[in-house]
Amino acid sequence: MSETRRMTSTAARINRSFTWRLITVLFWVNLLVLALALGGWCYYQEKAALGAAWQSNIWRSVQISSDVPWYTKPATTVYSFRAPTQQESHVVIAGDYCMRVAWMFIALLCAEFLMILCQYGAGRRRAERLLTPLRRMAETAQSLDKTFDTRKYHDLEEAISQVNVGVDNARIETGDRDLKGMEEAVNGLLRRTQEAYRQQTRFVSDASHELRTPISVIRGYAEMLDRWGKNDEKVRDESIAAILKEADSMQRLVEQLLFLARGDSGRQTLTISHVDLTAVMQEICEEMRMVAPARTFVMPDSEPVYAQGDAGMIKQAARILTDNAMRYSPEDERITLRAFRNEKGESCLSVQDNGAGMSAQDVPHIFERFYRSDRARSRAGGTGLGLSIAKWIADAHNGYFDVITREGVGTRITLCLPAAPESGKGDKV
Repeated sequence: MSETRRMTSTAARINRSFTWRLITVLFWVNLLVLALALGGWCYYQEKAALGAAWQSNIWRSVQISSDVPWYTKPATTVYSFRAPTQQESHVVIAGDYCMRVAWMFIALLCAEFLMILCQYGAGRRRAERLLTPLRRMAETAQSLDKTFDTRKYHDLEEAISQVNVGVDNARIETGDRDLKGMEEAVNGLLRRTQEAYRQQTRFVSDASHELRTPISVIRGYAEMLDRWGKNDEKVRDESIAAILKEADSMQRLVEQLLFLARGDSGRQTLTISHVDLTAVMQEICEEMRMVAPARTFVMPDSEPVYAQGDAGMIKQAARILTDNAMRYSPEDERITLRAFRNEKGESCLSVQDNGAGMSAQDVPHIFERFYRSDRARSRAGGTGLGLSIAKWIADAHNGYFDVITREGVGTRITLCLPAAPESGKGDKV
């Protein structure tokens, strides 16, 4: 009963608010109509009396007798006016017209009053009808509160407290149909939590494995230096070179881990601007020709292709794709770099090699952290984090990767980004 009274009170407040707005609108409309009626009559009288001599700066005067009752005052109205060049004023008896306007205005007010009364009654019923679904929801919630057995809450709490989250595919089951929706929600949360835990465990294990190898190499060469390097110049030079190489590898791995950690925590910032992907790929091509002069890098001529994004991040992703193509293709095979617009109108850059390619089982996992196929693991270099960083960059730009590969033929990886308007042609990359 209290909920019904509350709904009725809400409907009344809504209806009163609407009625007051309607009264305000009618007040200003009536004022405008009255001003137009009187102003139009005065203009007509002035044009009729003055003709071509009518000007906007006419002297005007209105006189109303004060010795009669208020309801007959409009009948005594006298309107006087004269042009600036005239000495005598034109006097017009406006009493009859003003009385007609007054009676018409009174009739209009009566009609509007009746309309407001009808609208108030109909608006009250309409507001209550619109609030009916809310009233039914409140009544249903009250009935559920009265009929729901509180012991079911305790059963659910007990089932949650007894679940072993350390077991794969852990679930809660109470066997109660009323709690099935809550069971599914909790079980979904458990699945996501376990998957995140497995990914974190795998990430820590892989990172430890990647760091253990260079540490072991550094330790081995340091022990060799301690035993024989003091007197053997060849052993000393070999050990120093190997230690420096492994230290560089560890530094690169740690920097990549820090990049991903900042990205996961939301501390990696982007500077968005217009980026010419064609210019980016040309820079990458020139850099790689200097870094690896024995290899063949090809980039067909193309028009500027503009994307919206962080120039440094996009260049880093392109460099990762090119470095990946160099690592997994023979030195005598060429690597092709491109920038283009696809059929969807997106701005794209691609790197294609004629290397060993990948199997269909490897493709879904190539952007996972530390994932490398067995054949790739046998190769020197690489941490397994490059494509993960490139994937983070693509996601941060609302882009995606398109991978086409075939074993023994090669791989083409395309990064597709949202296009930027052509007005950015003058922007720097």
